[in-house]
Amino acid sequence: MNRARSREVVMEIMYQMEIHKTYEMDDMEKFLVHYEEVLDLPYIHRLVELWLTHRSDVEGKITEHLKGWKLDRIAKIDLAILRLGITELIYADDIPRKVSINEAVNLAKKYVDEKSGKFVNGVLSHFAEEE
Repeated sequence: MNRARSREVVMEIMYQMEIHKTYEMDDMEKFLVHYEEVLDLPYIHRLVELWLTHRSDVEGKITEHLKGWKLDRIAKIDLAILRLGITELIYADDIPRKVSINEAVNLAKKYVDEKSGKFVNGVLSHFAEEE
């Protein structure tokens, strides 16, 4: 099981949920059927469930750490990456903070560009410093 790939799948599920405006665990299962590789399913379920359970808190933390931006102006893929990062930072104590931030930055660079990586790093790093 590849944790980095499983984290990527969590981000993709969060993105799909945002695009489809559907935020239920059953919906996550619909998205998971598209993946054939071996994934860390307990990790995926845990992170998505944590995000869905604490969605308003996660959104609030993201909003608090945006400088000159509103949540609805952020690209959906960047938003999914930030949701994943903040969810891990707050609720996944078994994952080192630096790992959560680094993995989120890598996803931003992979799916968007270097500028997005810097944006994600700034938001998550400021959040981690204050917590």
